[in-house]
Amino acid sequence: MKFTNIIITCLCFFSLNVYANEEIDKLTLPILESIHKGEINNLFSMAYPKGSPTRKYFSDSDVEQYNTKFQGSFQALGKSSGYFEYLHSEIPSVLVLKYYVIKFDIEPVIVKFILYKQNDKWRINAFELDDALDDYLEKSAKSRLGDLSHQDIREEIKANKSLKQDK
Repeated sequence: MKFTNIIITCLCFFSLNVYANEEIDKLTLPILESIHKGEINNLFSMAYPKGSPTRKYFSDSDVEQYNTKFQGSFQALGKSSGYFEYLHSEIPSVLVLKYYVIKFDIEPVIVKFILYKQNDKWRINAFELDDALDDYLEKSAKSRLGDLSHQDIREEIKANKSLKQDK
């Protein structure tokens, strides 16, 4: 009997999680597809449609300004050759953070979504463009170099890789 209850609980949790992911994808994927296709005129309006709880905090001139800002930023990057989800972090049924990497002619960029579920419906709470991917990689590399001073890392390197040396 206990085993059956555990299975039922797991199935319920899995179905709720899948439903939440589908609901979130319905909000984020149309924006990513528009960027990929080069249809970048109204991205801010897509993220915060009229009638959405977040949109009421922006005036019409703010919306127009942000639409123009996003359009200019994406135009400067050239054509998109694809995108993928890089990071997903969440507080289940409350807050989801998603980072997508979009590859462009000029350089890759990160598009960040924060999605919030106050009551019964997910909404985009933040939508941002971040072109500092190379800066993040550099910071990560410096951190990794600092890790080389630790004995366990040096032993791991010694065990897994042989150094090429000129003789």
